[in-house]
Parts: sequence; C-alpha cells; structure tokens
Amino acid sequence: MNASDITTVLRRPTTAWPLENALVSAAMAAQRISWIDAPARALGLKVFTRRYLTRQVLAQLRRTARGRPILLRTAFGTFLTPLNAEDARSLIGAAEEAGARGAVTGLTSHGRRLRLSAHTPLPVALASLSARVRTVAAEEALEILAVRGANSALDRADWCAVTRRLARRVVLGDVAGDDTLVNDILEATLHAADTTEYAARVAALRRRLGPYVHDPAPDSVAAAVPDDGSRDGVVEHVLETVTRALTDTVPQALALASVRPAAPAIDRVEQAVGAALRHYPPLSATVHEVRAPFRWRGTGVDAGTEILYATAWLRDLDPGRGHGDDAPSASLCAAPEPCAAAELAVLAACELTRALLRHAEPVVLSPQVERDALPADLHADSLDLALTDVHPHMTMADGTFTPGAGAAAPVGGRGSARHAALASDSARRLEEHARELADCARQPGWNQDAFGEQCRMTLLAHAERCARAAADVSRAAQWFAR
Repeated sequence: MNASDITTVLRRPTTAWPLENALVSAAMAAQRISWIDAPARALGLKVFTRRYLTRQVLAQLRRTARGRPILLRTAFGTFLTPLNAEDARSLIGAAEEAGARGAVTGLTSHGRRLRLSAHTPLPVALASLSARVRTVAAEEALEILAVRGANSALDRADWCAVTRRLARRVVLGDVAGDDTLVNDILEATLHAADTTEYAARVAALRRRLGPYVHDPAPDSVAAAVPDDGSRDGVVEHVLETVTRALTDTVPQALALASVRPAAPAIDRVEQAVGAALRHYPPLSATVHEVRAPFRWRGTGVDAGTEILYATAWLRDLDPGRGHGDDAPSASLCAAPEPCAAAELAVLAACELTRALLRHAEPVVLSPQVERDALPADLHADSLDLALTDVHPHMTMADGTFTPGAGAAAPVGGRGSARHAALASDSARRLEEHARELADCARQPGWNQDAFGEQCRMTLLAHAERCARAAADVSRAAQWFAR
C-alpha cells in the first residue's frame, strides 16, 4: 500500500464550519490589539474580552470535532489544529517518527512567523553546567543593576544587551561576550522572510559561530558537546533557546514575583519563572510543516499540511486540568519530547532572577499587574520594570556596582520608584473604594425614611473624601516618579 492508498482509506480530519473559521480568524486578529479588552472591562462585560471569546471559540471547535484535531481555514493560513496538548504532542511526534515533519515556525500574537532552529538534543548533563551558569548570571546581574536609569528603571535595550551577553558567555564562552554580531545575525535569522533568505542567514550565522564551535572555550557549552558533526546544530539551538528565556521570560518572572507571594515550601524564584513560562510561554504557538503523508490514530495527514500547536490557548482553555504540557520544553522548544536546551534555559533564567532578587526588589511601573487578575498578555518588550535596592549600595569611581555599602538612597533617588508604585496602588484602591461607596449610596433601599436618606448622605460624603484622598495620593505618586 503506497501513500496515495493510505490517504484514500484513512479517515479525513474534521473540517471546521465557515462561521467557525471566521471566528477563529477574528480571535487571531484580535490578539494584535492590546487595548481591545479595555472597553469590555470598563463596562464589567468580561464575556466580551479576547480571552473569554477565544475560550468559547475553542470550546465550540471541540464540540464540532468531538475533541479531535480539526482543519481550520483562517485568514492566517490553513491549519490542522489539535484541541488538547496530549493530541498535539502525539500528532507532532507521529510526524517526527514518520520522517514527515519539516520546518517549524513560531507564530506570534501579531500574526508574524519566526523561523525556529531545529531541535537538536543537548547531550550534556545540566549538573555539569550549573556552577558556570550561576557564576556568569551573578556577574551579569550586577551589570544590570549598574546600568539602571532614573528611579531604578530598567531600559529594555540595556536589558537585552546584558542578557544576550550572558547567553553568549554561557553557550560560547567568555571570549564571545563582546561579539554582539552573533545575536544580531541570530535575530535576523529568526525574522527571515522566505526560505532563500533563511538559508543565507543560517549560513552567515554558522560562519560567525565557527571559531567558537570548532575551537570552543573550555568553560562553554560548546566545549561540552561532542564533536560528532551535530555540534553546530546543538549550539544554534541552545543559544536561541537560552537567549529567548533570558530576554523575555526573566522580566515576566520579575513582574510576577513583585505581586505574588511565594507559596509555602516553594522556591520563590522557581515559582516565578515557572509561572511566567506557564502563563506567557515564549512560543505561544508553533506551526509544524508536514512534508510527507503519514497516519495518526486512523486519520490520514497529507503532505503540505501545517499543524498549529496553540500552546497558550490550550493551557488557558483547561487551566489546572493536568494537560501535562507545563514543562519548560513546551514553552521554549517546539519539539514534542523534553528538551535539555530548554532545561538549560530555565536554569539560566532562574539563576539570573535569583541573583537580581538577592540585591533588589522588582516594581512593575506599567502595565498594571494584580496578583488575583493577571493580564492575558504580558509582553516583555512592553513591560516597564524597576529594580529597587534591598540593601544600600554605592557606586565606585570606576563605575562598578558594590552591594551592601554606603548610605540609603534618598527618597528622590533610586528608591523612589517603589514609593511611586505603592502610592499609585493606594490611589487606585481609594478610587475603587469611592466608587463602591457611591454605588452603595445609589441603591433604592435608602429611600424608605429620613434615616435612610441620612445614611445615603454619609456614604456620599465619605466617597467624596476618598476621591479627594485618591487625587492627592496620585499627585504624590507622580512626584515620586519624576
């Protein structure tokens, strides 16, 4: 029986209805508009937020396809879409076993595709790398603290420069610390427009990595990988994965650590990094090309099909129901099996987060992040963070950062960011209290007698006092933030 025979006798994937295709297209397009939820939340209509509507669309697709993968024709392409994580891993794994899985791309919330490096196993025990990662992370953490701006704010460009250097030092060795062109080429490779451009940029990346791969520094990951012909692929995959975790996941982990207390008997850093990867996976959706027909659980999958693994959507659809895709591999690597490179990336993210929290506390300046109502999106490039000092410090004449020395920062200095954040939070709570009091005063139950009217006037007067206090505290917050 040849491939054409298989496709005629096997069951075909269920095809979504035209209206369902339109709804999925709308849901995907809505992810591009960050402010689209604001009107619904302002009116208290949570059912009209992107998150809720997407859940309803996916629930409808499950009913249509009885939980099996469904064929969607959207404005962003035609995809065979598994509707739970177990089916996604099984389907992609079957394509891998059959030698049918081709190129893998990441699909961003803005609808752009990122070219991902091929998953290449890292044949190195993480225990042998942990000490090196810890040392480098501690050194670069001090550099991050030293380059903070006014009010201890973190500049995104400075953050990316330091964390990319950290990734290069871990993967390629200290000798690559100042070779910023490595990451420039890597970034350009991710955004290649087509196959031809991608191949040219991969070739350029390998030429740039050549000296570090073929004559590796003794303390690098490259030196720990056997030189059996796969070292180039391993180094590319590890560098991409570690860089992604450090530049994107660590800021999100710091933001979550600022509002979520650590659970008993759980490491605060591991909890924050794990929550960031679970709620905001760097690879929120991946597309897997099928280059040859194969069969999966009685269903035939044709060559040319694209499998869409919507990691973030599926997690949000069934939170806490044991999908089993909360492992770092599913958030940082598109492979269906566990990935040691992803585990190394998580280790590096944890060590950098731990080193930063040893000296400073994170404060989220924007957007607003609440412990019991985390935002649906928390993109690292739109996150405004500050790191306020836990211990006083001083800056030496040579510009180096020395923790634990000197006098406390003045109110108008670096420590003011935390005061500004606290004051802003107090102002918000006072405003909310004023609204609640005013809403209570408007209830018709106070209309019965004179005593009720007196109570209403007391409530309204207290609401007015809270509103004035909120305005005063908000002005104080603006003063601290200067």
